[in-house]
Parts: sequence; structure tokens; C-alpha cells
Amino acid sequence: MRFFRPVPRISPAAPEHAAELAAVLLAAWEPHRSQLSDALWEELTPPEAEVAAWLRGGFEVYRVSFESQPVGVVRVAFPTGACVLDRLAVTPEHRRRGFGEYVAEHAVNRARRVGAGRVWARVPEGIQEGVRLFRKLGFSEVAVEEGRVRPWRLVLLDRAL
Repeated sequence: MRFFRPVPRISPAAPEHAAELAAVLLAAWEPHRSQLSDALWEELTPPEAEVAAWLRGGFEVYRVSFESQPVGVVRVAFPTGACVLDRLAVTPEHRRRGFGEYVAEHAVNRARRVGAGRVWARVPEGIQEGVRLFRKLGFSEVAVEEGRVRPWRLVLLDRAL
């Protein structure tokens, strides 16, 4: 009998993790490929070079591992006193274990530590499990963002801290 849920390890990503994080994003979004436009697919599955650019500044990127294997990623930024949480992804074989919730709460707690007053999250429209996750964590849907340059729709969610 198991009394404790497995918990992933969350650590700041380093430049040497760029390739594995790009692979995690690709694996995480692959089951949703048919739900995403080509432009949004490109946005959500960046190449290694783009992930490496995130790590050079402007974002905090966290690597999620379990049993020494990369299983997830989340990216946060702190513009204007708020926290923007995006790129939350967990590989399909590690879903339904609470890892996504654990990682999202890590990002929310990071926002608290830096004094952010709000956390904003974005989920591609139609990815209901992502919207449900953020609702469970106290987020409210506030808008649907229309892509200005590229044709996509993202559900914007908000949580006051």
C-alpha cells in the first residue's frame, strides 16, 4: 500500500538543459497536435535554440524531473508586478499523477516570493485539461486572446495573490 504520491523534483534550468526541455515540450504537446493550428504548434514546440534564448534572460525556466528523467517544464516572467506563467508541460506518461498541479503551485509560490500581486496563465483554447488545472488552483478565466500576428486563441486565466 502506497501512502505518498510521487513528487517530481523542480530545479532552475541551465543552458545545458535546452535540448531536453525542447524535447519535453514536443512530447507534451504531441497528443494535442490535431487540436492546434500550425502556427500555435510552432509556438508551443520551440527548437532548442529558442529554449536556450529563454535561459539567457527575461524568463525563469524550471526543469521538472522524476526518477532522474526530465518530465516537465514551466516558464515564468515577472512584468509589471505580476507573474506570467506559461509553457507548463508534462510528458504524457507522467500525467494524471499531480505533477502539473505541483509544478503550477511551484510557479505560484515563486510569484509570492517575489511579491507579485497576480499570476496570469495562458492555455490554448480547446485544451480543457489545462483550463481545469488552473481553475482547480483558484484561477478564473478572464478573456480569450486572439493572435495578432499568428492565428491562434489562448484562454487567459488570472489569480490574485
